[in-house]
Amino acid sequence: MLAGFLTLFACQLAGEFLQRVLGLPLPGQVIGMFLLFGLLCLRGVVSDQPVPEGLSEGSQRLIELLPMLLMAPAAGVFFLGAGFADQWPGFIAAVTLGTVFTLIFSGLLLKRLARSR
Repeated sequence: MLAGFLTLFACQLAGEFLQRVLGLPLPGQVIGMFLLFGLLCLRGVVSDQPVPEGLSEGSQRLIELLPMLLMAPAAGVFFLGAGFADQWPGFIAAVTLGTVFTLIFSGLLLKRLARSR
């Protein structure tokens, strides 16, 4: 699992480095995710198991902690109160549309991946 965390951190660090050196308009974390995706694609071509076990375990542990990342924005919205009062319609629309599009995209992706197996 430690090797998985180190792999994720190394990809993020490489993404941050590339973003700063090349001045790319994408965040370093996104570039790191593309790097990780490329590494996993290369590994999948070479071996039968595209995702190493340590990386799988480490990423699963991080996914379990994902709800903790949502606590800070929720607390921020709670404490902004009056400054956020006139922006509720846009906020609710953005959250609702984002959720609906995410569900549709995830469902279509799952259907396509299940069909390809």
